Amino acid sequence: MAELMKIARPYAEAVFALGKEEQSLAAWSEQLANLALITSDSAMQAMLEDPSRSVAEVISVYAAVMGDGLTNQGKQLLTVMADNKRLVALAEVAEQFEALKAADEKRVRAIVVSAFDVTEEQKNKLSAALNAKFDADVEINYEVDASLIGGIKIKVGDWALDGSALAQLNKLGAAIAQ
Repeated sequence: MAELMKIARPYAEAVFALGKEEQSLAAWSEQLANLALITSDSAMQAMLEDPSRSVAEVISVYAAVMGDGLTNQGKQLLTVMADNKRLVALAEVAEQFEALKAADEKRVRAIVVSAFDVTEEQKNKLSAALNAKFDADVEINYEVDASLIGGIKIKVGDWALDGSALAQLNKLGAAIAQ
């Protein structure tokens, strides 16, 4: 996984820079998502692993499936990645591209896990607080996990807050055990 992230980063950054320069981030987003979807297909995976397949054959399959959705620049990306035997990293390229795009647009995704359903008033307060903390438009996905007993857990990128009753009980148990 870490290896794929390292492989994908320069491609994602290059595509992002190109998309930003040409104001085509949305088009690249859609194209990369479709290319990643094609790459995830088991038949395509087998083709990518087959050493007897040429770069031209592999690119022609992507082109046939994508049709008009594959731009010349998209085809160039595929060619470069295929020449370097990196097509397996396409899904990670798409994911990293989306992260770069979200950061550029000042959008952040958060996951809030609570012991109970969150009310609209609580959602509004939490949204305002997270928007202010991250100086961005925070998109929040809410989940319910009764095992937390009470409180909430929030995860935004690498930042996390565990204010659940379960976490507090675990800390208390660890303190008593010492």
